[in-house]
Amino acid sequence: MNITDKGSIFIVSLFYIITLTCGYFIHESQLISKKNELDRLILTINSHEINVENNSIVVYEDIGRPQPTQKVYNAGSIVAISSIYEQKGYELDYISEFLKKVTDQEVIVTRIWFSKKMK
Repeated sequence: MNITDKGSIFIVSLFYIITLTCGYFIHESQLISKKNELDRLILTINSHEINVENNSIVVYEDIGRPQPTQKVYNAGSIVAISSIYEQKGYELDYISEFLKKVTDQEVIVTRIWFSKKMK
């Protein structure tokens, strides 16, 4: 084996080591960024499920499971519901409202998007 062969083997080995080291650091940084993902929450509130007389609101809580969770809160408005979740540590991202027909009745559906940093 002459000197140029040894030099070529050294250069190729060096590039392999650099490539593997960079790949390891990229993999580690992706694992760290996954730990800082946001916990998302979407609340759906139908206007026909708001009972002003009993001061109760039915809220559908969607955290990514197949079926949203139905919860009943003693609150008189959507703003009160929003403040309940903000006290739990969630941050309000977006609110949308749209009309939906339910059994020949127009219902206003309110969706509230929240996010929370996972620890």
